[in-house]
Amino acid sequence: MLKKRLTASLATAALAASISTATAGSLEAYGRLPALSDVEISGDGANLAYIVHDAGVSRVVIQPLDGGSAQSVDFGKTKVRGVSWPDPGHVLVEVSRTTSIENMTYVHEMFQATSVNIKTGASVQIPTKGYETITNILQDDPTGAVIGGKPAILAALYAGEEAKSWQRGRYDLYRIDPDSGVASMHQMGDSDTESYLAKADGTVVARTRFRRETSRWSVELRKGGWTDAYVVTAPLDRPALLGLSLDEKSVVLKLWDEATKAYRLAPISLETGKLEAFYGPTEPFRTITDNSQRIIGVVRDSGFQQYEFFEPRMAAAWSTIVSVFAGRQLTLQSTSDDYSKVVFYVEGTGEPGGYYLLNLAARKLQKIGSALPALTGADVAEVRAVTYPAADGLMIHGYLTLPQGRTAKGLPLVVLPHGGPRARDSAGFDWWAQALASRGYAVLQPNFRGSTGYGEAFIRASDGEWGGKMQTDLSDGVRALAKQGVIDPNRVCIVGASYGGYAALAGITLEKGAYRCAVSVAGIGDLRKMLEWDQSRYDSESPVVRDYKRYFAITSSADDKLAARSPVRYAAQADGPVLLIHGKDDTVVPFDQSADMRRALERAGKPVEFVTLSAEDHWLSREATRQQMLTAVVGFLEKNNPPN
Repeated sequence: MLKKRLTASLATAALAASISTATAGSLEAYGRLPALSDVEISGDGANLAYIVHDAGVSRVVIQPLDGGSAQSVDFGKTKVRGVSWPDPGHVLVEVSRTTSIENMTYVHEMFQATSVNIKTGASVQIPTKGYETITNILQDDPTGAVIGGKPAILAALYAGEEAKSWQRGRYDLYRIDPDSGVASMHQMGDSDTESYLAKADGTVVARTRFRRETSRWSVELRKGGWTDAYVVTAPLDRPALLGLSLDEKSVVLKLWDEATKAYRLAPISLETGKLEAFYGPTEPFRTITDNSQRIIGVVRDSGFQQYEFFEPRMAAAWSTIVSVFAGRQLTLQSTSDDYSKVVFYVEGTGEPGGYYLLNLAARKLQKIGSALPALTGADVAEVRAVTYPAADGLMIHGYLTLPQGRTAKGLPLVVLPHGGPRARDSAGFDWWAQALASRGYAVLQPNFRGSTGYGEAFIRASDGEWGGKMQTDLSDGVRALAKQGVIDPNRVCIVGASYGGYAALAGITLEKGAYRCAVSVAGIGDLRKMLEWDQSRYDSESPVVRDYKRYFAITSSADDKLAARSPVRYAAQADGPVLLIHGKDDTVVPFDQSADMRRALERAGKPVEFVTLSAEDHWLSREATRQQMLTAVVGFLEKNNPPN
């Protein structure tokens, strides 16, 4: 890696000056990777680390907050996924590559990390070597610790000779020297071990295990040996070990609370090993942990993220932030260890996305930089929350982005279902929806049944409904908007990626007359082939495969339901033109899903276009191919569903 010194201030102008710009509001501007992302503050509050993307090249910048010189580490075209501070003297940079490893039978997106010493500028891959046979691929985010007065990085890795068989080896916890990269075993595990929890001094307090053959899930406490603290049979929907309690006297799980019919926080005492009283919200939530793996709060996503902090200093800081940015979507990014400095992200109507730093001690708030400096507040269209009943009466929530300068009446519409499908859309800045709205389209993003954030019953309403009610939840939204007069029902296309790509293909083939055209990005066309592909990578009893079977309401890949809901089998019924886009490096949905769909449409004499994204993965991680996708989608829509 090339390391260089540069002088920079914290001011946005200095950062923006180093990034080539596009015409404000241009399609290119919406499709660019964030110029600035993943801003993290060191535990001592002295430095920031963040990722800068510019013209397809990524670098990590380490910025002193005292006005000193910044350091820039160039990662070239490597996909940089995140930065963190394992200790105040080192930055950990996570990267990924689409590749295979020795003795692995398939190509996958492989994650690795590099440790950068901020004083010397030296960098080293972690681990660079170990005293045992190690598969040098990260399975979870590494964490920092101070062991015997020295900083260390803790990372769980497959180890032992069995590691060559991948995910069948022993899963051990290693402590890694952040300067030499040498790994030493910290805690031995086994092939059933899933995760570890350690304190900031490196003391391992708990681990989770899952025995696939019996579906036995357990959390074990470390008391000399390992002791079961909670055991359940869970072939799917397993509990989760989330972190330590604020006082570090308990480990905290996410468990189903029968009394409230919701997943909640469930502490297990480290002293007694007993499950204590549930606490926290009864609505769906995510936890927030600090650098010591303590749970300091939760965040609920009800469109706008709502934070609740258990740490009083953080609660006070967040109250100040909310009062300044009322009505905006706020995301906590990182904090100093004493919570006197807080980095957060602001987005929403009138704000395409920016990072800010609150310094409580100095009573100062300043903007660090913009994620998309080529866009202004005027380039961000209005996003409205919408609610409508599905055909069976289930209430569906979603978001409608409206084109600027046009009355919300008789508009052309793009339905943009999210991927996952266990995910959701929210009220923040969505680059894809905003790009389409900038071309004159209204954009509907329905959180169809199975989406997260609405409770377990809403998720379970998707069981057996892949291609069924999950699909009609989308067209029910079109009908609701048409009834209100907001959109023209004869000028509607459907566009989506991953599961959303499947929904687009199903919409144009399985729902007669619902859509004028369809765009599938990395979508699934053949459900049986997809299921068999995943079974070959994992096995028929893996959680991934079991989850698919629940969506399809089947027990075997031979079930005829798969063919009945596979768009590739109904290509002859396509009642509009189709655009297929797929990355050659996709390891989540194989490229041949789109290739097969193309052949089926061509055999049926249906209009189809195909765009191949070279060297692109499932997530549109590269700027050039991301913009290639967006340009192709807009061109296809303007030809087949003109906005004017």
